[in-house]
Amino acid sequence: MARVIRCGAAPVTIAINQNDENVKVSNPQGKGLVPVLEHWQSAQPAQVCAKPAAELLADFCVSSLVLSAEFAFRPVVGQSYHLYWAAERWLLSLIGPLEWGERRPGEYAGCCQLRSDMTWQLLPPEDLGDGDAVVLALARFFDAFAESLGRAESLDESLPGYVAHLPYYQRMLATGLTASMSRSANASGLEHQSGRSLLAAAGANPLLAGACHGD
Repeated sequence: MARVIRCGAAPVTIAINQNDENVKVSNPQGKGLVPVLEHWQSAQPAQVCAKPAAELLADFCVSSLVLSAEFAFRPVVGQSYHLYWAAERWLLSLIGPLEWGERRPGEYAGCCQLRSDMTWQLLPPEDLGDGDAVVLALARFFDAFAESLGRAESLDESLPGYVAHLPYYQRMLATGLTASMSRSANASGLEHQSGRSLLAAAGANPLLAGACHGD
């Protein structure tokens, strides 16, 4: 079974009801078996703890946003990356906005870090304004995320699991995110909470929680 979320112009199809014990390690890019297994292992959560419902949902939403971005490198825990909105798509880059100069690929959405539990943190820049294109894009992403999650009878039902069409590194990280979210939900007693219940606990858009908007 699959769920489709539209973010900007492109639909994102997310498979559901996939348990981390049943994840298949696919290798369509022709990588050797040992590197694939090493990458899969490195994408599994090292530390998972109980989290309040609002924090759990925020981690899921931010992580879903980052994994929807285009990138072709293997993210490392604790390393800073940079998210941009350009031509109706998200881009994750190793290069910060000041380093790009005039060649910056799009509007800057913030600094991202991969945590050891395989969830992502997003720190938006402080000078975001309510009418900025990137703010509107973040709002549209959250609306689509919330609409999809709101139809789910439980958090596990909405987790990505193994998503065959995703690029290699995004696919690896999606399996790790699924394992992390599922274990955190179980530790918190939230595994049977409906999507609507989790959304009610979240309050404001978590993608903009760290931003100080200008006028």
